[in-house]
Formats: sequence, C-alpha cells, structure tokens
Amino acid sequence: MKNIGIVPVVKNRGISPVVLAIAGFAAIVVGIHQGVLHVAPGYQGTINAGGEVPGRREWLLAGMGIIGIVGAAVAPWRKRLSVVPVAVGGIVLFEAFRTMFVAANGLRYPLYTETTYPFSGEPIMFIFGAEPFLLVAGGGFLVGAGIVGLRGRRTRENRDEMSSPSSRAT
Repeated sequence: MKNIGIVPVVKNRGISPVVLAIAGFAAIVVGIHQGVLHVAPGYQGTINAGGEVPGRREWLLAGMGIIGIVGAAVAPWRKRLSVVPVAVGGIVLFEAFRTMFVAANGLRYPLYTETTYPFSGEPIMFIFGAEPFLLVAGGGFLVGAGIVGLRGRRTRENRDEMSSPSSRAT
C-alpha cells in the first residue's frame, strides 16, 4: 500500500474502500444532526423536528455506518465481506428515500410551493433540509466502498496465478 498525501492509495486500485466507508460514515453522522425539513430562505419561520439528543433512528444509522467501515476494513482478507458495505449502504439509501417520501406525503402543506401559514397569514415555503441528501451521499459512499473492495479483490486474484497459460509453438 502506497500513501499519497493523506489518502491511502492501493497500487492499481485507486482509493481504498476504507476511505470511502469513512467518508460515508462522516456524511451519515453530519446528516443525522441536520433537519429533514426547513423553511426556505427568504421566508420567516422555523421547524423544530426534535430534540438535541439523537433518537433511535439516528443511532441505528450511525451504527450502520460503523458496520460498513468494519466490513470494508476486513474485506481484503475475506472477499465475501465486501458485500457488507454494499448492504449497509443500501439500507441507508432506503431509509433516506423513505424519510423523503414520508416527509413529502405527511405534510399538511406541499413542499417547494409557496403557501400561506394559517396562524400568521404570512407566505411560507417548506423545503427538504440537508439530512436526506447527506444520507444519500453516505449510503452512496458505502455502496462505492463495497464495489471498490470487490473489484480490487478480483484484480489481485488474477495477478496471483502461479503459472501462465502454456504457449505451444507449432
């Protein structure tokens, strides 16, 4: 393994799957501390979507990110474990899209459409916050870590052949 700067690069494989998994975990952790919905800039109002302490869903998503890192770190020794970051990333992506669907259909007011707030009569617009987008990025990084781990393992197996095919001169 050769280090170039701060990003470990494996010879002929590009970025290490562990680096991608760590980036995915970081995106998930930052995402769970953001809000699902916000009031659009230029409008007054706030949405209090919960307390300061992460809930059960947020802890589970962070745990999924840790499992993805462990799977990517162990994958070079056990090829089958390269599937772990892919599966975990798929779960995070599913949760992000489910959250967006529930938020879009569970609101009394439409998203991305100016409407009048009934209590104040002021125009207001609800938009998605950073959380769903960061969860999608984190899930994508985890899926990418698993794919890079699978591809890197395959190329190493091809190079470790003991003998080359025989050539016959006729």
